Amino acid sequence: MANRVELEALDIALRGAATGICVVQVALFWASRITLQARLAYVMLVITLCARLWSTTPLALDLDGAAHLVLRSIGAFTPVCVAWFLVLIFLDDRRHGWVWLLSGALISVQLLVVPHVPALLPLLQAHGVLHYGALIGLFLWTGRGDLQDARRKMRPLIAWFLLVFAVGMSLTSTRFFDAPPMDLALGHSVAFLLNSVVFAVWALKANIDHWPGETEPLAAPSPVQRSQEQSLLIRRIQSEMQAGVWQVEGLTVGALAQRVKAPEHQVRRAINQELGHRNFASFINAARIDAAKARLSAPEAAEQSIQEIAYDVGFASLGPFNRAFREATGLSPTDYRKQALSGP
Repeated sequence: MANRVELEALDIALRGAATGICVVQVALFWASRITLQARLAYVMLVITLCARLWSTTPLALDLDGAAHLVLRSIGAFTPVCVAWFLVLIFLDDRRHGWVWLLSGALISVQLLVVPHVPALLPLLQAHGVLHYGALIGLFLWTGRGDLQDARRKMRPLIAWFLLVFAVGMSLTSTRFFDAPPMDLALGHSVAFLLNSVVFAVWALKANIDHWPGETEPLAAPSPVQRSQEQSLLIRRIQSEMQAGVWQVEGLTVGALAQRVKAPEHQVRRAINQELGHRNFASFINAARIDAAKARLSAPEAAEQSIQEIAYDVGFASLGPFNRAFREATGLSPTDYRKQALSGP
């Protein structure tokens, strides 16, 4: 009995420590320069995670049924909050973010329903495997062109976090395991605490000013502030772009680094911090849009279709070209051409 009490006390201490770390992180995030939306997403994530954490503790706190139900209900929304926060932070192109939010919301609904309809449990488990497996693949895949060092290096850890989180959700949502409940509770506590510490260390090391959703973009260093080596690298990159390297199919940061004869990490940092691009695709697309603008402004190309121009500058289809062009100029390609050719 004494051993049981000691284990329960250890479990509560671990959960309390993890909760304290989360509260400190919320304070740090709230004082940062990222947007209100990103800060709210993190606050909601912490609330649901902590509710989930405390709803799975043994009965040492002697929670009544209503309190446990409230914690469990709030904790059920963790999947949608995880998806919301990760999409905001790790995806620069968030046009399809609603898909992940919807998938996370469906998992949350299933978590609420399964205790009343146990037959839905296999569906919940299959959906969870697909959802978190796809998220892991997405974050690793989109990391190839990520120019933000702190965020790019964090992607494997985020994949690990998602894997541990998915396993933890399974362990605390089913009773198909032979381990005693106390062992499961301690395992949950330790895993949550470790993940909280890892994320906290990364958040303190990461440059939050360069996270997605910044509200006060930092000005790029002036040529005077740059070192001679940095300035030379920027000129080489710009020279390669003007020479049309952006037309090379499948161009990567590594290939560009070989062309400018510089380490890849220096090229990533130069494009991100000096030229102001978060990912390599946006850097390449900026050159393509500039080429398209020149073509649309040329009287001799007035008879060329928008679709032909989109293909010529490297876009695989008209839809992405139209979206990228409007984001860059505020006009559709057709309207831009009309204004350019109409003259003053």
